[in-house]
Amino acid sequence: MSLDHFLNEVRSASVNSIGRDGSEQFANLLSVNLTTHQTAVRVSTLQKELQANQSLDLDKLVESQNYYDNDWLPFNSIVVSYLKFCRDINPRSILQSHDLLLYFYNDLSIAFLNNTYGNHMSKLMFETTKYLVPMMKRVDFFLNLQNNGKKFKRLIFVSTILTKVFNHLRSLKGQSNKKQLILFIVNNLNKVYFTINNPLLCANIFANMNLLNLKLSQYPKAQQIEYRYILGKYYMIKNQFTKAFHHLQWSYMKSSKIANEKNTLRILRLLIPVSLLTGRIPSKQALSISPEFQQHYYPLIKYLLTGNHIGFQKYLFDNQEYFKNKLLLIPLAQRSKILIFRNLLFNIMMWTQSTRFSYDQIGTTLRLSIGSPQQQSQLFGDQYLFQIINEPIDDSFIENVCVSLNENGMIKGNVLSRARTLVCSKKEPFTNIPAVYDRLFGPSSNEKWMDL
Repeated sequence: MSLDHFLNEVRSASVNSIGRDGSEQFANLLSVNLTTHQTAVRVSTLQKELQANQSLDLDKLVESQNYYDNDWLPFNSIVVSYLKFCRDINPRSILQSHDLLLYFYNDLSIAFLNNTYGNHMSKLMFETTKYLVPMMKRVDFFLNLQNNGKKFKRLIFVSTILTKVFNHLRSLKGQSNKKQLILFIVNNLNKVYFTINNPLLCANIFANMNLLNLKLSQYPKAQQIEYRYILGKYYMIKNQFTKAFHHLQWSYMKSSKIANEKNTLRILRLLIPVSLLTGRIPSKQALSISPEFQQHYYPLIKYLLTGNHIGFQKYLFDNQEYFKNKLLLIPLAQRSKILIFRNLLFNIMMWTQSTRFSYDQIGTTLRLSIGSPQQQSQLFGDQYLFQIINEPIDDSFIENVCVSLNENGMIKGNVLSRARTLVCSKKEPFTNIPAVYDRLFGPSSNEKWMDL
């Protein structure tokens, strides 16, 4: 495609877009995705002609085309940026050329924000974002290793563009095909926030999404799954595990129905530990999907159910690099304690067939579960994350455990200090933990739009 032919094609697309949607044509003509054959051929052909005419003033050339009667000047900027991209791109080195893509993306976003004509850029905005964000992620990771200065410069720049686009989309009134992009844009913006190690920036995005009176079901299923997966991951980082569970569980159920194995594995890597921390035992079906899950979670489930605190912590201690890399080490080490104690008392009830427990009974089983301070010191050294008590277990500690379980809704009973006894209710002495957590910490009402 010669330069004249290209400019005529752009003119034809601009004329055809008057009174109709031109996004399909522009997404094809102005594509920067060199992995597609059509785009690669076009860029290569234009590059040869443009490099042979280095003195050509591209700004004046495009302005002379009088696109949209020069009523949409940002469109001219897109075309100029595209021609500069074609002229200067080194297809063999994205490191030398990524700035061209960012200039083009910035100009594209400005044109997209136009209230009169911007909808014609909708598909191009979608395709370019889909292509550019993963690429800039790779570039930043590489350059982060080379430079000791500010990290993630390109992704931070991309996030500013996506933020402007999001704010534009959420402010739109009436019907616009632009609105179909909002979930896609939000997902990419939130993923960028996670990549640049600023996931808490997602809070404002989620809060604004809850105010828009949207229906999640109106968007492509893959985008729905991605949105709730990221939201679940966000809640997990915030230690709001019950909320995290509901969104991750929803994503898992929907993902498994569309047979996306890679995505299912990604979701389960979070869902399985979150399930444990909310008092749920992951299904054998979920655990059997990957040897990784069987290796790392079958032992933890066994120790959790049997109330074996020292076994649970020892497994975390021995495999701490794995859990640390998954950002799970501290939540599992700390949040599991109350669940292990609850299951320990439950096992006492099953052994004794009684709902009345003396401090002596509880103390004996706690000592077996926790181990002595000497045992803990020998196993864990000075890593206090894995230790629970550095002195002998006495009545005060036993009472604190019982009171904590009672006040947190894990058991129903009374702690009788003078009698050194825990008396549990004869009717449902051990509550349903997920139900208790759901009641106390479940999803908020402003997220109901996700179920519509």
